[in-house]
Amino acid sequence: MAYALLLLVLGASWPFGTNIAAAEQTQKLTVQKAVELAKTGNPSLLAAESRVRQEQGRLVQAQSSRLPRVTLSLGFQGLNEALTYHAYDKGGTPIGIVPAGYEKTYQAALTLKQVLYSGGTITSRIQAEEFLVLARQAERDRVAQRVENGAQAGYYGLQRAIAREAVALEALNLAEEHLEQVKIFHRTGVVAKNEVLRVQVAVSTAQLNVIEARSHVQVAWKQLERVTGHSLEGNYIVAAGDSELTDLVVDEDPLSRALAMRPELKALAASEKAARKMVQAAKGQYLPQVGLTVEGRLYDDTFFPSQNEELLVGIRVELPLMDSGQIHGQIVEHSALAEELLYGIEDMKREIALDVSKTKVSLDSALQKVLVAGDGVVQAEEDYRMALKRYQANVGTNIDVLDARLALIDTRNAKIDAIAEARTAYADLIYAMGDR
Repeated sequence: MAYALLLLVLGASWPFGTNIAAAEQTQKLTVQKAVELAKTGNPSLLAAESRVRQEQGRLVQAQSSRLPRVTLSLGFQGLNEALTYHAYDKGGTPIGIVPAGYEKTYQAALTLKQVLYSGGTITSRIQAEEFLVLARQAERDRVAQRVENGAQAGYYGLQRAIAREAVALEALNLAEEHLEQVKIFHRTGVVAKNEVLRVQVAVSTAQLNVIEARSHVQVAWKQLERVTGHSLEGNYIVAAGDSELTDLVVDEDPLSRALAMRPELKALAASEKAARKMVQAAKGQYLPQVGLTVEGRLYDDTFFPSQNEELLVGIRVELPLMDSGQIHGQIVEHSALAEELLYGIEDMKREIALDVSKTKVSLDSALQKVLVAGDGVVQAEEDYRMALKRYQANVGTNIDVLDARLALIDTRNAKIDAIAEARTAYADLIYAMGDR
């Protein structure tokens, strides 16, 4: 009992009912391990990684526009008979038949195409895609932070449920010990039968509390498994908690850090820059588009053709004279998108300020609750000890013992809740700052 009381005073959580042999076969689950498992099995994070790869594929497509393109083409043409024409001398006398082609013609061609000048359109599109890749990466980072925050919240919720189960078990032990003592008093004629019945009701209530606490533990395991995407219950044990909370180091200016670190701001800023680059790409279409084409051909009446070589070199210049407003519409569209993203950045800054403020207040409140609840546990333990001594000395009442034990249970649960709330609030603050 002394060991259990020590764990409860420290706000510890331990999966009671697990034997030593089973514990040796399972692994110790820490909050860091829970986060690691969540990042390897969470579908939201995997989907975010896929979106990054999609954007990287679009970047490769954009980059290919400014590089040479080489194609090989093969052709075949069959006629009823070979084309010919008659040849005449200067006097108009037929002198023979000249072949104009083959009855069966095989052709092979190697073509190279290269953009020489695009008015900056291709370069701007490539730069836009590079910014969009950065935006998708920032969004992925935020998803990873959300997964990490969810794993931490689930872990602390599990610790809370296990600790409350330990309190319920200890309360049941205390109630059963008190019942045995009251029965002895009743057999010796010190107390009436109703005193025994009252304590039996307290024992039944304690048993119901244990059942409820155990169900909460099972639910907490399932919630953590939902976040991590792994089967945990039976494979891991939860380490004892720490009520000192000495590792909760808060940044001196969390808002400034949040404005510098939040991935959403980075994603919006990168998207806004991408929209500006798309405006430049659209404007570049007003300028001449110059391309080079080089093609070498071979054709013959056998496959693979090896005769009749031809080399074609061409330069193409395109200049839009009238597009009925298509380019102008693109400029307006992307300019408006850039403005929308700028407004989105300002709105996000306000939302971040609210998130940081709320989580900071929640953390401060939770830390104060831990201190108050800790003092309450000490006082409740002393009150219960004194009430039990008075009852044993027949100078106190059974109701005093029951009330003192109820107060002790409530204060212990309050401290457990405060510790879990403080750690969750700290994780929420880190999440609000966009830090890891």
